[in-house]
This record gives sequence, C-alpha cells and structure tokens, in this order.
Amino acid sequence: MNKLPIISLILLLVGCIEDFDLNPGSAVPKMVVEALITNKPGPYLIRLTESHTGKFVEPDFSNIDDAKGIINAEIIISDDVNQVDTLVPMVFNRDEYLYNYRLGYYKIIYDGSGNIIDTTYWKYPVEFNPERGFYMTTHLKGIPGRTYFLKIVSEGKEYDARSFMPEVPDIDSLGYIKKIMEKDGQEYYVPLIYFSEPQGINNYYLIQLEEEINSRLFSETNWRFSILSDEFLEPYVNGLNISLGSNPRNFEYPEYWAGDSIYVGLSSLTKEAYDFYNSLLLQFQNDGGAYQLSPGSPPTNMSNGALGFFRASAISEKKIKIPYSFE
Repeated sequence: MNKLPIISLILLLVGCIEDFDLNPGSAVPKMVVEALITNKPGPYLIRLTESHTGKFVEPDFSNIDDAKGIINAEIIISDDVNQVDTLVPMVFNRDEYLYNYRLGYYKIIYDGSGNIIDTTYWKYPVEFNPERGFYMTTHLKGIPGRTYFLKIVSEGKEYDARSFMPEVPDIDSLGYIKKIMEKDGQEYYVPLIYFSEPQGINNYYLIQLEEEINSRLFSETNWRFSILSDEFLEPYVNGLNISLGSNPRNFEYPEYWAGDSIYVGLSSLTKEAYDFYNSLLLQFQNDGGAYQLSPGSPPTNMSNGALGFFRASAISEKKIKIPYSFE
C-alpha cells in the first residue's frame, strides 16, 4: 500500500495550523513616489511619502490623507535631450496672494513704476505643501516621444526611475446618452468618447473624469479613472461609454445631470504603467479571502525598494456641458 498521499495530507494539515508571526512592528517604512510628467504646461508635481507600517491604520475617507511627507529630498528630472530640472518644495505663501471666490488665490505683478503688468493664479490646493511631501518643477517641459529620468536622494539613499511618454490621439468629441434610474425613474446621463485609435502598435490608455489636481486631492473617496488596452478597440472609437471604471469603494459613478459639465482626459500609458494600474484594480477586487492570493505591492519602475510609479503621459482633454431641457 502506498502511504505517500496520506503522509502528504498530514503534513498539509499541520502546515495550515502552524502559527506565523508577521511581526509588522519591525517593518521599515518605504518611500512612496507619486510622480507625473505630461505634455501640459508645468510645473509638474511629485509627492514623496512614507508607507504605513506596524499596526493597522483605519482608513480616512476625508478629503486629505494622513500620509507622512518626506521632506528635504533632492529631486532631479531630466530627459534624453539634456533638459534638466531640479525640483523645489511646493511652498504657498498666503500673504502674497489676494483671494476671490470666483478666481481663487491670485497675485498682481507690478513693474518698477507701479504699473500692473501681469496677474498670476495659484492653481493648486493650499494643502499641497512641503510638509505633505510635495515638490514642483521649475522649467521642465513634457514632450511626447521623449524619455524622462527621475533621480531622488533622501537620507543617503538614491532612487531612480525612467519613463517614456507615448503619443496620445486627440479626442474628436464627447457625447452622452440618457438613462433612467430603475428605482425612481429619474433621468441621468453617461459620457461617451470619440477618437481615432492608432493602428500597428500596442496602445494603452488612462481615462480621467476629473482633472489631475482634483483627482489627487480627492482620491481618498473618488477614483474617477479607468484604463484600457487597444486590444478591444476598433480603429475608430465611436462613442465608448467611459463611466464604467473601477474605484476603491465600489461606487457606481458618475451620474451626470442636466446642467452638469463633463470633463474627460485621455492619457497615453506605457505597458509598465498599464500593468501598475491594473495591479491596483486587482487589489481592490481582492477581499483577502482564504482562496485568494495575498495581495502584494504593485509593480513599480522605481529602484532601491521604493513604491509607487513615475509616469510620463501625453494627455488630450475635452469638456462638454449637458444643457437643461429648456435651453
């Protein structure tokens, strides 16, 4: 009689009940990098924070996260045509600005004779500050077709990454279709996108329904983007429903109403960036059950054990307003 299967089963059962101490208290925080270069005018923002370790941290679904910012880091971004930029901490001095509820914070620039020559606006939330790990470029320009290199030096350790910026097709137009809610019969709208999909190469896209600044600030509760590969796209994308993306809290979104404005940003992704976001989406779908794999850190293009991703994306943007029925 062959006893090997029985012995194997006993060993398996013993292994299932053996204690295993993860000892999270001994874990060392890792650097988390959020970095994006686009073809829009700068400055471009980079955020450095520390990963959570030790005991479980209750999620904070407020607008502002509680991540610990990494300060006093040296950050340099360059490209393959010798463009070099050393980033500076993102400092907002409220005393230098005036405020208007429609214009936000603005600064009037005078010449030597006291004549007004320009007006500048602070387009970022005041929460983007050095204490929360925000840095900004000073003169870098994002150009599709170029490769960008990131170098970070913090507490004696160096972290590096590189990212190519693929071209992105122009959005021809946006549209919307009307739907009816089953529960109460209310009318709402979902957005549609139209564009020509380049043929002969593999393309990957990220679709945003919130401008980048807002999505960074409110990402705790509202992750309004989706990713897609051109594997399933026709040469002409003729009215793709882009309201079907995933989000951390399983909301069904967005619901647009008459009078609302719809913003859509179509960004190019490299295969590595697509895999990074796809890994995040898979983690949201993993409930940690006994028959699922333990979640791991998403793939990164950062060196030296850092987490996060350095992305270079070209972006095409459109806006459309849904008129009221009486307009």
